[in-house]
Amino acid sequence: MALNKRYLDPNNSGSKGTGTLGVYESATDAKATIKGAGYFNLAANELARTKVLLIIASDATFEAKVAVASGVVTLSALDAFA
Repeated sequence: MALNKRYLDPNNSGSKGTGTLGVYESATDAKATIKGAGYFNLAANELARTKVLLIIASDATFEAKVAVASGVVTLSALDAFA
């Protein structure tokens, strides 16, 4: 399955504006699929200012740091809370 931008709210505002916290929910894609390389690349412009994404996958809910460079979206683990 591929990313469906219809389910992406880059800043969790309901208006799909820009911000630092985003939400993505997929009832069909599992965590492993969503974490795969290139999954969010089609939404690079929408995620350019998003720093953290809450992801609700079909089999898990997790948060990830978001980095966008040259149209490539990279997810990584959040920093440890010290």
